[in-house]
Amino acid sequence: MKVQQWSAMTGVLALALTACGGAGTPTVPPMGNGTGGSVPGLSTPVVSPVISADEQAILDAVNLARTSARSCGGTIFAATTPLAWNARLAAAARLHSEDMALTGYRGSDADPEAAHIGSDGSTPQQRITQAGYVWRVSGENVAVGFAVGNVVAAWLSSPGHCSNIMKPEYKEMGVGYVVNAKTQYNTFFTQDFGSQ
Repeated sequence: MKVQQWSAMTGVLALALTACGGAGTPTVPPMGNGTGGSVPGLSTPVVSPVISADEQAILDAVNLARTSARSCGGTIFAATTPLAWNARLAAAARLHSEDMALTGYRGSDADPEAAHIGSDGSTPQQRITQAGYVWRVSGENVAVGFAVGNVVAAWLSSPGHCSNIMKPEYKEMGVGYVVNAKTQYNTFFTQDFGSQ
């Protein structure tokens, strides 16, 4: 199992890392996505106001984590406000999870940032912008191979991912969760954060 984290503040890559843990295979079908858009080669994410039960469970677990002070590596975070669900961030996250499920997970210990680059060369910021989210700050966590009930605990056990979850600058979140049982990892998660 792998987790990847990426964070940007006004467009600057801040951190990427790799960690291991968790297991499981939920049985949820992949979501569909659209085509077109202003970033060459980047599909336009389909924005849907619907949040699945699994996505709601992840949002609830993240917001529960944010209610308590926490140490993420050497950085201490105070308890902070809950994140609101954002359909545009979820659309960008789903697009990346679908891409990983269909074209393969690209992250590695040697190049952890690769997990955040789409098969079309898109970055998290490009996908978030393409979904119509006008961000001031944005970040992304990626994980593969986990069960829905374990993915937030895996992110919290990794300093960079934990920091993304606890950053008070983030006010909104969206999750993309896709299953492709014909792949090595089976489950693909992307968690996009932002503030407008």
